[in-house]
Amino acid sequence: MISGWPKIIYNTVFIMEQVLNQRNIKVIKSVQAPDKLTHTEVLYGEYPDDGEVLKVLRNLEDQYSENPSYEKLHGYKERLSLSFRHRDSQEIISFSTED
Repeated sequence: MISGWPKIIYNTVFIMEQVLNQRNIKVIKSVQAPDKLTHTEVLYGEYPDDGEVLKVLRNLEDQYSENPSYEKLHGYKERLSLSFRHRDSQEIISFSTED
């Protein structure tokens, strides 16, 4: 470096942006037998955004709450999932979300 010349520092910043594909939110239905030894899970549906998922959970909660055969254990507002127990068979039916 020549004395008297300004010191030049090159600062290079690379900004990397990752684009993710739109992923649907899945609603999973699970049924647990009263003996807790049997547990099944199936995909109930896939939805493009959280607004659609909330509509589905709200509708499911209304349907199961109106049916006198089911006892509500918790609703979607508490955990973003639903759980009901069938009064006769004691099976626990749950709906949960995952992305």
